[in-house]
Amino acid sequence: MSRWLWSVGAVLVVLGLAAHFFGWDALLWVPAMALEAVRSDPETYGVVALGLLLMALARLLGRRRE
Repeated sequence: MSRWLWSVGAVLVVLGLAAHFFGWDALLWVPAMALEAVRSDPETYGVVALGLLLMALARLLGRRRE
């Protein structure tokens, strides 16, 4: 759990520094483009999202067995 919290904290620090240097407008165009792609072809991205969900579930189940 502590490793996960450390990773999330590191990502937030990098995100904050990037927002300071580049501005939030420059950083938020990526999620806006991703949402537009999902709206244009939801079936394909639904399959991708399901695959990501299954990968995350497999990782969680693998950690519990260790």
